[in-house]
Amino acid sequence: MLIQKPLDQGDIVSIKLITGEEILGRFESVTDNELHIKKPCTLAMGNQGMGIVPWMMTTQPDITKLNKSTVIAYAPTDKEIAKAYVEATSSIKLA
Repeated sequence: MLIQKPLDQGDIVSIKLITGEEILGRFESVTDNELHIKKPCTLAMGNQGMGIVPWMMTTQPDITKLNKSTVIAYAPTDKEIAKAYVEATSSIKLA
C-alpha cells in the first residue's frame, strides 16, 4: 500500500468540485466540514492559450472556505502547474 504524505500548509492543491470546476490554491487547513485555501484560482482559455485566473473575481485573496460536501477530491497539484500558479499569484519567478 502506498502511503501518501499529508498536505502541509502552503502546498499548492488542486480541488475538484461537484459542479465540475477545478480550483487551484494554497492549502491552509481542513476541518470536518471545510477545506480552507488561499488565493483560489482556476484555468481559463485566453488569447495566448490556457491561463490561471482568480476563481472569485470580487473577493480578497485571503482564505476561502469550501464546504467539503461540495468537494469531490483534492490532491497536490502537478509540479509544473504548481510552478505556474506560484508565478501567476506572486511576484516570484521560478527557474
